[in-house]
Amino acid sequence: MNFGEPSNIGSMRGITPAVKYLLILNIAVYLIEGWFGIPLRNIFALQAGWIKHLAVGQLFTYMFVHANFSHLLMNMLSLFFIGPTVEKTLGSYRFFILYYLSGILGGLGWSLLAPEYSACLGASGAVMGVLGAFGALYPKSTLLLWFVIPVKTWMLVVGLAIWELTEMIGDPKVGGIANSAHLMGGIAGFCYAFSLKNPDVVGRLKSKLPSFGKGRPPTKRPAASGETLSKAEIDHILDKIGKQGMGALTHRERELLKRATQG
Repeated sequence: MNFGEPSNIGSMRGITPAVKYLLILNIAVYLIEGWFGIPLRNIFALQAGWIKHLAVGQLFTYMFVHANFSHLLMNMLSLFFIGPTVEKTLGSYRFFILYYLSGILGGLGWSLLAPEYSACLGASGAVMGVLGAFGALYPKSTLLLWFVIPVKTWMLVVGLAIWELTEMIGDPKVGGIANSAHLMGGIAGFCYAFSLKNPDVVGRLKSKLPSFGKGRPPTKRPAASGETLSKAEIDHILDKIGKQGMGALTHRERELLKRATQG
């Protein structure tokens, strides 16, 4: 993964496969509703009672239906301008994980505060996750707010998070805006991208977590002790690097790889 400065933000030439697929799918669903009069939102939207009815599929489908054209336009423009840069950094596979993870956790966050008989729809939670990921990957880069005002990415992300939190605390049940979905999606995207960019930090945090259910915390095995490295284990680590990059390795796998390269 390349964490250098972003380039070609919003360029048609720079559009990436996953972003193109998501744009086409969201627009197609909206056009099918409009042209053929098929009320897909009645089927795909996330209903407040989805848990009671075990309608788990709605967590995946709600992010592809939108309330109106302006709702769709705002989400797709944000995805078009920011998504390709994030996808080029993470790769298409991880970008899909980012998008769906943010959307699903956004839906779960909305469900915690949703009034009875309400529904949530739209890609806003997933798109906020992409923006959160952009903030984690490129906090010091500059974006144009409303295409006019230059603002640092970290300032935009923090400002949006504060605004969403304020709106959610003020009155989460009115206004027709799923602020809790936006906030949870943004947090999910930020945390996911941050963990990929800073695996060592995440590894240190994990090592400091208490070990529940055991008499004493696990002891760290010294890297130089006699743990035998099998050819199959080395091949597995190299294959993982080839498919997912160095950022996907666990702390133990990094130590094993270091020992193997040092002979």
